[in-house]
Amino acid sequence: MSAWNTSAIPPRKSWLLLLLLPLGIGHANDQPEPQLLNMCKACHGEQGLSQFATIPNLQGQSAQYLIEQLKQFKSAQRQDPTMTKVAKLLNEQQINAIAHYFANTEDESK
Repeated sequence: MSAWNTSAIPPRKSWLLLLLLPLGIGHANDQPEPQLLNMCKACHGEQGLSQFATIPNLQGQSAQYLIEQLKQFKSAQRQDPTMTKVAKLLNEQQINAIAHYFANTEDESK
């Protein structure tokens, strides 16, 4: 029998968590690691503009707001089945890098 309880994570979302496993502590110039950024973009959109009504846009939010939201997910003050699990895996440097990346992303479709 496996030591891992994989039934606690829905199969279609567990791949998101797997993307975080190989991430290092930091990336040059405080940029988010490409794997981490791609994981965020999978739900929140390439430029931080979500294609799903239930997933918020990140583009246009202030870095401080995004940092606070990720910290609330990490501490379980704010709950979401996917985001709570993802945020708990992030360190402070990754949270800051993600927040600043999306806060400074512009809509390229304009």
